[in-house]
Amino acid sequence: MREVVTVQLGGFANFVGAHFWNFQDEVLGSLEDGGQIGLDMDVLYRVGETRQGIATYMPRLLALDLRGSLGAVRAAGSLYEYSPQLQSSSVNTWTGPTVVHRHEAIPKNDFLKYLDAESEGWNAGDHSNQPSFSSIEFQSTNVPESSRSRDIAPSEETKERSLVKSLDGSVEFWTDYLKAHLHPRSVYELPNTFHGVTPFDNYSCGQGFFKEQEQLEEVENRLRFFVEECDHLQGFQFMVDNSGGFAAVAADFLEAVGDEYNRTPHLLFSLRPPWSPPSASHRDAVIASLHESVSLARLSSLTNLLVPVGLQQLASSQFSKYTCVNDSKIFHTSALYATALNTITLPFRMQVSGPTEASQQKGVGSSDMSNTVRLVSCSQQKKIALLEAAVPGPPLPVVGTPGAFDLTSLSSLTPDVDQSYFGTQAAEALVIQGARISGGGGSASVAQVLECTYTGKPANRRGAISYCQLSVSPNPVPIPVPFPCIFGPNISARGDILPNSIASVAGRGGLDILSIPVAARLTSRDSLLPYVKGRLMSFRKLGLSRASIGGGVLEDWGFMKEEVQDLAEVLGNLAGAYSDRMHASSTDSD
Repeated sequence: MREVVTVQLGGFANFVGAHFWNFQDEVLGSLEDGGQIGLDMDVLYRVGETRQGIATYMPRLLALDLRGSLGAVRAAGSLYEYSPQLQSSSVNTWTGPTVVHRHEAIPKNDFLKYLDAESEGWNAGDHSNQPSFSSIEFQSTNVPESSRSRDIAPSEETKERSLVKSLDGSVEFWTDYLKAHLHPRSVYELPNTFHGVTPFDNYSCGQGFFKEQEQLEEVENRLRFFVEECDHLQGFQFMVDNSGGFAAVAADFLEAVGDEYNRTPHLLFSLRPPWSPPSASHRDAVIASLHESVSLARLSSLTNLLVPVGLQQLASSQFSKYTCVNDSKIFHTSALYATALNTITLPFRMQVSGPTEASQQKGVGSSDMSNTVRLVSCSQQKKIALLEAAVPGPPLPVVGTPGAFDLTSLSSLTPDVDQSYFGTQAAEALVIQGARISGGGGSASVAQVLECTYTGKPANRRGAISYCQLSVSPNPVPIPVPFPCIFGPNISARGDILPNSIASVAGRGGLDILSIPVAARLTSRDSLLPYVKGRLMSFRKLGLSRASIGGGVLEDWGFMKEEVQDLAEVLGNLAGAYSDRMHASSTDSD
């Protein structure tokens, strides 16, 4: 087994992470029933035991956020006894005057109360009459969707729908819909901050949080706790909220732990929710632009592969064509991004397939993080990768008819990509999960997916390709009950894309959709050049020009003149890695 440690930094990253762990929670339940095959969940989870001798199975996770960002849930979790010593910020080292801010306890929403009732009933030994949420397990992909059976009374189903629908308007914190139990060492709340009170909307807000040695040591010890349990750590997967101060927190964190884990692969997803253009204030626009450039330069230099994820307008994008996502609700947008991240990281937790056909039916293309990062980054020559996905994934052609798996349906989740030009595609990691056959033909076998994918190369691609890592799993993505109701009316319970609507209204979620096929691709092709070059040119114009106020902004952020020059050099090198003949003349002229 090769373990992965997950690190989530910031509000939006934790929203995405909560959906990600809900997917894993569904998979765990499915494995018990034989619904998912060929996966090793020990890659992401750790086995533990409470002081009462109760066995636990929890995410190998470190999550950082502001104080008060957990809502009604305690940072110490509910399975372990609360220990104040776990939170270093509870130790008072301040000798000056103190000001006490009290906040009324936040009540749990109806969904969390329902989960509590389920846990209490199970712990009390009553397994015969559990709330129906526990009975909604993913069924085998070979079972017709019409046979989905949920033996509950109509009144109970009405109650379920009411609870799930209530989440859409009530979710304020990422813990409001998180099903997984977390270890007491998993969540660290930044001291001297408070959710909704402390400004944290730009890079400067996160600067210097680890200058206090006690705080840095506490976070390092928490990370070390999870790392030292690993037999063979394959890498860290970071989810970073890049919309505000946590971009700086993440950079400082990576810099602090870099020496200790410099030989361990770091795969970083730089996440941000949909956003509106900066206000009319010129200074605000400069700050927003410099934030993007500085964040890209620092994070890319501290990780092995950085994947920017976050469209300015997700709802109107091609990626959301089969959904009714609301850009103003991060509960919605984080769910779609989490779906893509869940699939693109699937090879890290796939079991290695053998040479026999029976073994390969469980999936092919298992890969560890090191191999994937090395491939996509072209051995560290290209440190920025483009993420594309299709949710639901495209269907395979009907058996017996010519055709290929339509990879052109994958849409970019990385902003500012030149979609009219695809250039030289150096390398890619392609993951196809739970593919379906067109026309209601049911689940596709691994062999069928492989045949259609290889048959279509390069006809169904929009650019040349040098290297491809293909991973295929027969397991679709099981949709958790608290997944937002964002699927359109033409999506079947198994994720088939139907020609006609099967529901009177859009907005269907985990109670209507059992699972969906998903396809995702990570690539380092040259269409990333506009993304990188745009941030380089902006930094040169705003950060290096004497006529701009950007120099003063960077100085306020703590960057010396030499450090500003270094950041510009990093961005220049990044852009140079993606330049090709088509862009060479414009790059030289700049």
